[in-house]
Amino acid sequence: MELVELGDSLKVYAQSVLETQYIYDEIFEQGCYDALELPDNPLVFDIGGNIGMFALFIKDRYPGAEVISFEPMPDSVEVFHKNMDLHGLANVTLHQTALGSEPESDVTFSYFPMLPANSTRYPEIKELPKAQMAEKVDQVLVDQIYYAKDVTADVRRLSSFLPDDREVDLLKVDVEGAEADVLLGVDASQWARIRRAIVEVADLDGQLERVCDILRTAGFEVTPERAPLTEEENRYYMVHAVRA
Repeated sequence: MELVELGDSLKVYAQSVLETQYIYDEIFEQGCYDALELPDNPLVFDIGGNIGMFALFIKDRYPGAEVISFEPMPDSVEVFHKNMDLHGLANVTLHQTALGSEPESDVTFSYFPMLPANSTRYPEIKELPKAQMAEKVDQVLVDQIYYAKDVTADVRRLSSFLPDDREVDLLKVDVEGAEADVLLGVDASQWARIRRAIVEVADLDGQLERVCDILRTAGFEVTPERAPLTEEENRYYMVHAVRA
């Protein structure tokens, strides 16, 4: 872990400097979340908190926001807390758990020390980016970058965290292949209290259409767009969902 400076002035603790720079460019420079229209003091659910870059973005744009984040990887949880402390941010809560369609215990995840934001319950989704990287650099380097350790984590349903008496202004989901699982963890009666969602999805094995169908059924107008800093062959999309 090291302290790095991004852009003109943002300092954060990072496990992977290159990956953190990429996330900074995606969020702060390319503006993948700039189209959000939230109230002054929004309630934001951040599923896939990683080291806190999205939470930092939201608190920068909406200082009065309440952010509830979820991150299962212990190393990333440690860095997340250090970044919130570094910036003195209040009203940010982090739950160290994964989310899914059903509660489970001791589920195996692949944790990538060099690419912690890519850590996933479904490592097979990394075969495409690994193959694409291997076309440009040596396979030995690819194997080093995508070296994975098994980490176990409990899985809970998002329904158990959603408030009964407040609207959720934004549900952000970026969980490396488990996006549909997370959405299926919301009870049908709870969707009406969620005003907007944005979900990053790899369009593999029908996952993009599955996520869009879940959101449409829940009453949202859905617009998928290619994710910033990606090419068409990367197959990454940002799905914007606004309550109709």
